[in-house]
Amino acid sequence: MRKQILTDNETKTFLMKTFGCSRQAVWQALNFVRDSDQARRIRTLALKRGGKLTDGNFIPNCETTFEECEKTMTCTFGPRVKLVVHRKTNDVDVYVDGKRTETYQCEFVSDFMQLQHETQQMASAL
Repeated sequence: MRKQILTDNETKTFLMKTFGCSRQAVWQALNFVRDSDQARRIRTLALKRGGKLTDGNFIPNCETTFEECEKTMTCTFGPRVKLVVHRKTNDVDVYVDGKRTETYQCEFVSDFMQLQHETQQMASAL
């Protein structure tokens, strides 16, 4: 896997506003798909705002189970937070204290890894 910069959604939104670009442009920069001058500036600012550079081998600190009948995968981050991946649709539900708080569409493995990273940070803060 190629290197990427993991950062939270707040930082991604900040980068979009700062550089006047789309979420896709930020994603391409953080995943080293583009190497334009703007992409390099996005990466630099993301790192200054606490982003973590990985070699694509991020390993989340969670317990993972697979439910074959339901076609789901569950990643549990401690007693309060979990991700439920619906493998047919690529929808990922975030649960905190048993309540679904958000749903994401993760088409790429790197998107899911980013969500795992953000969820792990959230679980650590609770």
